[in-house]
Amino acid sequence: MNKQAIAEALRQALVTQTPIAQISKSEPNFSLSDAIEIQEIGFNLAQTVGEKLAGYKMGLTSKAKQRDVNVFEPIHGYILKSFEIPKNGIIKMAERIHPRVEPEVAVVLKHELRGPGVTMRDVLMALDGVYPALEIVDSRYEGFIFKLEDVIADNTSAAGFMVGRVNLLPQLNELNLMGISVRKNGMIMETGAPAAVLGDPMLSVVSLANTLANEAKSILPGMVILTGGITQSLSFKKGDRIDVEWPQEVLSFSAE
Repeated sequence: MNKQAIAEALRQALVTQTPIAQISKSEPNFSLSDAIEIQEIGFNLAQTVGEKLAGYKMGLTSKAKQRDVNVFEPIHGYILKSFEIPKNGIIKMAERIHPRVEPEVAVVLKHELRGPGVTMRDVLMALDGVYPALEIVDSRYEGFIFKLEDVIADNTSAAGFMVGRVNLLPQLNELNLMGISVRKNGMIMETGAPAAVLGDPMLSVVSLANTLANEAKSILPGMVILTGGITQSLSFKKGDRIDVEWPQEVLSFSAE
């Protein structure tokens, strides 16, 4: 297996919006460790062209999704500063393959968290901001079809994110049961609450910090942490308007 070539193909798919066949179809011995290494090579390739790390995103944070793939630990990827979308921004469909949107909780820390052994108490003491957010996922594989190893190699389909302006930290005790809806062209398509993320999105941050320790990495102050999708992802196309509605703030974009 040529991991460098696979990482380059995935990077090219991202840049040119041209999907590729899933790796596991042609590489029967493709392992999780291979996938993690390919993701890291992909990040290094992004850095060589001037991309900057904005933070990390978590995946497989709902019990339903974990059962679907028979993996009972969350996975993570990286998000780049170029992925950020301004509030009420425009998403150009010519720069996407088959994008979908998910509502998320974004977390920002005021001091470093380095595992192993990070606890919920450590996370709560480190919190600087908790914000409404959304993530754009856009697999680089044909048909949005992949296995677990494929999606990890593809940086967990990371493609974009938007962070709100309202800091929910003063309302942290109510966060888990806040009602959130996702509208497409004014129609409610998905509803949920942050408790869908491991029962508490802060547990997603605990998991991330301890998992990054295996890679000799940590969560640094100011990084954006997308804690995981609150609802199923929702596809959209050119001409659609998406509104992710929180009680405190609405995050919107138009697809053109």
